[in-house]
Amino acid sequence: MISFVQTGNGIVDFILTLIFLVLITYPILGGFAWFIGVLCYSFLFKYKQKNWDDIPVEVEPFVTIMLPAHNEEIVIEDTLNYLMTKINYENYEVLVTDDGSTDRTPEILKELQEKYDKLRVIRIEKK
Repeated sequence: MISFVQTGNGIVDFILTLIFLVLITYPILGGFAWFIGVLCYSFLFKYKQKNWDDIPVEVEPFVTIMLPAHNEEIVIEDTLNYLMTKINYENYEVLVTDDGSTDRTPEILKELQEKYDKLRVIRIEKK
């Protein structure tokens, strides 16, 4: 057996040799794995279609984006502003289900519902 460390104790020699081999081979094998990953990525995305044909609005299927919300006053406005302005799609609506929020989420949703026509809100009152 190959032994890189010789302490005189067979078990200790084996464990230290094993640790040494793992520490040496791990970066080498990891580098090969990354290299193979880069090759696979470049091969798979080499033929990726770059010129997309826009689908006419009349043909687009109607999509509902469902967004559950409970005490989300910190992020709900940014999330909905993003969904309403940044999506490159015309035939959709956003349905927010407010599950009995106790913070300012209902007020924020009411303001945003006046601002955006595609926003629908369902408020569930907990009792």
